[in-house]
Amino acid sequence: MTIIFKEETFYDDFTFRNSPEAVKRFPFPFPEDSYMYSVNLEPHKSYRPGSVFERTFDVDEHYVSEMRDRARVLAEDPLRCQSLPHMTLAGWDLLELIMTSKAEEYPELFELHRDGAKWHWINRPLGIEQKFTFLDETTLPYGPMEYITRQTQGDFAVLDQRDDNLWMDAGMVTTQADWSLDFDIGMNFFEWHAPVPKAHEMGIFQRALKFLLNVQQGSP
Repeated sequence: MTIIFKEETFYDDFTFRNSPEAVKRFPFPFPEDSYMYSVNLEPHKSYRPGSVFERTFDVDEHYVSEMRDRARVLAEDPLRCQSLPHMTLAGWDLLELIMTSKAEEYPELFELHRDGAKWHWINRPLGIEQKFTFLDETTLPYGPMEYITRQTQGDFAVLDQRDDNLWMDAGMVTTQADWSLDFDIGMNFFEWHAPVPKAHEMGIFQRALKFLLNVQQGSP
């Protein structure tokens, strides 16, 4: 697998554009012209070759430019990434999941070498080589969640489960539309979805929460 990373921008002159190959990988086209809210979650286990679902974390032609843009956004607004103190261990869990998945599924791009707690991470597209001690924040330039999500496409909400609910207690959210992690941090599932019209009355979020609370360990 060879990925040609594009040099592009997402602001000012806005040179972003999808190649024909990238368009073919989209989870589109939709079969209908209009849609209403629904709970359309599914198990992430039957990977679809050639699609964005083929691997655990997708890496595409925009990867390098998107990560460069994420760094730019965070430099201007660092509160786009936050993690409450009790979520540090979850951040390490996310770091382990992403590093092991990428090293296994993109061996030409990423490497992870582990000797007990001594880890060595290599990210070739971004030119990063980091030796650190797992579970020791002082050995990384950022907290574990921020460190790895600065190197992973997509926004992340890392949720805590308690009181039969999910709480947005950590996240890396730099490309959101019309909401703010800084405002929603610490809110529960219903509170941060409160502004969404109609979906509450339709019971969408109640069903989604019930589904998510029943997701089993190791069954994404």
